Amino acid sequence: MSDSIVVTRFAPSPTGYLHVGGARTALFNWLLARHTGGKFFLRIEDTDLARSTEAACAQLLEDLKWLGLHWDNVELVFQSRRLHIYNQIIDRLLAEGRAYKAYDTPAELEAIRKDAEKAKRQFRYRRQPLTDEQLRAYESEGRPHVVRFEMPIKEYRFEDAVLGAGQGYGAGETQDFVIRKSDGMPTYHFAVVIDDAEMGVTHILRGQEHLLNTCNHLALQEALGYARPTYAHLPIIQNLDGSKMGKRDRDKKVRHHVGIFLKQPGKTADALAARSGLASTRLTEWIGDSGKQLDPTEHALFMPFIGLKESDLPEILVNDFRRNGYLPEGLLNFLALLGWSPKNDRERLTMDEMVELFSLESINKGNAKFDRAKLLSFNTDTNAHTPGERLGQAFRQYLELNSDSPLAAATDSDLAEVLKMKPGFRTFREIDEASRFMFQADEQIEYQPDAVEKVLRKNDGEGLGVLRDLQPVLNQINDWKHDSIELAVKAYGETKGLGLGKVAQPIRVAVSGGTISPPIFHSLAFIGKSSTLARLARALSI
Repeated sequence: MSDSIVVTRFAPSPTGYLHVGGARTALFNWLLARHTGGKFFLRIEDTDLARSTEAACAQLLEDLKWLGLHWDNVELVFQSRRLHIYNQIIDRLLAEGRAYKAYDTPAELEAIRKDAEKAKRQFRYRRQPLTDEQLRAYESEGRPHVVRFEMPIKEYRFEDAVLGAGQGYGAGETQDFVIRKSDGMPTYHFAVVIDDAEMGVTHILRGQEHLLNTCNHLALQEALGYARPTYAHLPIIQNLDGSKMGKRDRDKKVRHHVGIFLKQPGKTADALAARSGLASTRLTEWIGDSGKQLDPTEHALFMPFIGLKESDLPEILVNDFRRNGYLPEGLLNFLALLGWSPKNDRERLTMDEMVELFSLESINKGNAKFDRAKLLSFNTDTNAHTPGERLGQAFRQYLELNSDSPLAAATDSDLAEVLKMKPGFRTFREIDEASRFMFQADEQIEYQPDAVEKVLRKNDGEGLGVLRDLQPVLNQINDWKHDSIELAVKAYGETKGLGLGKVAQPIRVAVSGGTISPPIFHSLAFIGKSSTLARLARALSI
């Protein structure tokens, strides 16, 4: 690429679903490229053979497409397909004496660490002295080894576009680091430098957890004659309490509810595993070790049996926000402000406005706080300003991920009608769960015990009496439209001296099974006269 063209990249590892922090990193790289008229590349860093999966990779691509963060490279770069390139360069470093094979066993490495502890000095790995005889013996026996880069002992400092000058560390903090693992795969520190150089990356925007790793990358760039890109390390995203926002937050909540479940009489881990289809050993190990985490797909297997829904969990992954019905436009607007301050303290921005205003100089140094209430406000506002056609498309995308919903089989016109009933909605899940009764058969309606007791049976069955009175009133309506239904019901209430709530709420419980629904008269018009009367009759029989 020409020196005048900004080239950024996003390089996720397919070892799990896309974290919202990763999405923020991708967004900032994408915005910088679009703002400058440059290029945004996507690279899949899949050298962790044990943890990388095709499913995770496919999910990463889907999540990025859903966000609208499209990449410019026609062919994706997969590190696992570039081993011959990495090995050629490692062979060159070995031949030049800049790298060497290290045969330390885990036990030997631990002994070196303990020696450092006893001497009250920080452990820094340096090349261990080996005789030619030892080297020949290790080679002949095929002893496992790694390849380490021999780090020059000198100060490494660099200017960061966000954090300023003087980043890095002194000569005493350098150590030789692994560039090829014993399984033959390159490490992150090595492959990332090669790939960035070969892809012509000019600007690297990534999280602050990588700040000191940059020193290793600078050393490799110098050894290989690569140009140094501009580095910009982004602020960390934290929960409101200051804790780091991570996938473990979801796991902790599921674990808490499993603990409550297992305290109930007769509830065991083996029984839960059997009902859910999750391997008993896997569940038992997870319960016994708070350091272990389950995958979201494993959580989903047993959550219904412990009283948890997907919407009860904190959204951490992009897929969480997709499944819970957020608009990508609203989520991106919110994420952009986690560490970036546009001019004039503006908050509500379109993608085009973000592209126009974005700059590295406007990125903050301090950590960002993830305020879920503010995100919901952003999403609600975005929904309100989004054209109906786009809302319908996004609603359909939500339902494709929630195919268990009765609304998944609805027509586009039906979905458009439901959206009109609920202006000011926050998420598509909110509309979905409040509207499911309108797409269910009459006999499928399940009545919530609390709703039946508080609305229908309370005060000597006052609500049930209202339903009995309304049967002939509703039956006489020929023009079954929401305004006609409303007039008839209000007239009945006035005759009986009942406020609208005393009349509408029993109807709502009868037709939906609960106390929450879209506007009740629009709902009755939608489900039709015969279903309305059938549900009233069914409610009177429970």
